[in-house]
Amino acid sequence: MRKTLTLCAVSVLILGAAVACSMGRHDVHALSEFSASYEHFDNTVSEETLNDLQVKAAMKISSITKNDGAMMKVAQQVADLAASEVSLGKASQLENGREARVELNTRLTALQLERKAAYAHFQRLLAAPPNSD
Repeated sequence: MRKTLTLCAVSVLILGAAVACSMGRHDVHALSEFSASYEHFDNTVSEETLNDLQVKAAMKISSITKNDGAMMKVAQQVADLAASEVSLGKASQLENGREARVELNTRLTALQLERKAAYAHFQRLLAAPPNSD
């Protein structure tokens, strides 16, 4: 009876470790995909790269990863800023008036800086100690 209980306990521990390992691999994969998608968007701003970034930003990270909630929130913020940037870029291209275009380009530059700052915050969360929002 005691051997059976010990065997069951060991089996549960092994199964738990396997699940945790699997969750950790999923998190690492999701985080690296988001980073790659962001870099692609940053190099080539377009609807296509924005769509990929938005899909990757909707990632779900398990609580075994430090700062999971903050990273998911900031990833979504980065994607939202990127969407605003694409929309503003389109508006700027369609604008005929020089003053209005200059104003739109100024706002576009500010949005780009805000997006890059948000991504830098995401990068800091990756390297930061747990729960250091």
